[in-house]
Amino acid sequence: MAFALEPGWPQTLGEAFAHIGKVTAPGVDDFKIMSLVEAASETLYRVTAQGTDHAGVIDLLHHNGREEMVHARRAAQVVTLLGGGDFAPPSAEENPYLAAGALPFSEVTPEALRKLAQGEFGGQALYEGWAASLDHPEAAALLRQNGAEEVDHGNRLMQAAALLES
Repeated sequence: MAFALEPGWPQTLGEAFAHIGKVTAPGVDDFKIMSLVEAASETLYRVTAQGTDHAGVIDLLHHNGREEMVHARRAAQVVTLLGGGDFAPPSAEENPYLAAGALPFSEVTPEALRKLAQGEFGGQALYEGWAASLDHPEAAALLRQNGAEEVDHGNRLMQAAALLES
């Protein structure tokens, strides 16, 4: 059974990415949406890795994907810490943002990987802003940890781009 989106929530993954990019003072629902997006991103990385036969690039993409699910779990912890009840990110099969299936972001090229890396680097600022808006040190620390790892994701993508060019 798929996870049900609440009324007023973004209905597609693209809408959800746009939503979280605009939020500066997140509430519990925003953290739930972020958890769903991060969980979906695990699948997006896995599917994207199918677009190349370069073993090193595949490993880097899979590594990022695994960490996306860790980010989803941390966002879910923030929900709980902020009084939103128990929340767990859904599996790929139950994630409504993957209902239409997961398509790779584009052809796996150095240029596409560098573009994706810029998005990951931007994730650090997003998470830092969200952390700074909270009056809950433990929740803020979880968000800052996610933000630091977004930089790692960007660096891995830049490394993957370099591998494709070598």
